[in-house]
Amino acid sequence: MIAINGFFKYLYIFGYWLGKVMVLHIYWLVSTLLGMGLFGFAPATIALTSVIYKWFTVDPDISITKEFWHVYKKNFVKANIVFLGWACIGLFLYMDYFVSKTYIQNFYFHAILLVLISVCVTSFSYFLIVFVRYELSIVQYFKQAFLIALARPLEAVAILLSLLILYYLYMYLPALTAFVGVPLTLYPILWFSYRACLAVEENKEKIEQKSKTPSYGRS
Repeated sequence: MIAINGFFKYLYIFGYWLGKVMVLHIYWLVSTLLGMGLFGFAPATIALTSVIYKWFTVDPDISITKEFWHVYKKNFVKANIVFLGWACIGLFLYMDYFVSKTYIQNFYFHAILLVLISVCVTSFSYFLIVFVRYELSIVQYFKQAFLIALARPLEAVAILLSLLILYYLYMYLPALTAFVGVPLTLYPILWFSYRACLAVEENKEKIEQKSKTPSYGRS
């Protein structure tokens, strides 16, 4: 067997990773269609998230087929319920934004509403990792994502910059959206969301350790 070194080694690694992303994109499209689009989108997105999350935490060479379809079937109903909740929140905020812009036209109210929308969008970005990382109730998923969004705004900025770079990449290479668009778009979102979860967990552990450490007063 011929050893691959230097530039060709990294080219091979990138090609192998890109191939897995393409497979994941195909699975997402197929599973979304199997759920008739409307009901397939949520579990397909959660299943895709779970695979990428396992790449980060368990093994970059896990079985995509096994993990994807297991998560898709297991969370079909739950994912649709939670995504319906996010859709209701999004619709409510959109209506408020429309009313504020069209009728109220108050700068301060409009600014507060834009901040609230930004926090909710950021919370949804974190929610995907929260869903696959923790076992929580439906309400707690929303709460945990919201708290992480407030605690880790820098990761939200990093997500925004990553999406901006991808936007220009898709403009110059539009074929990417057809072959790897969904997982490639979610990849930086999930990576920075994962880092945000780790940071929040580490801070929580430090606080708990300090609370358990006995304090001694000076004599």
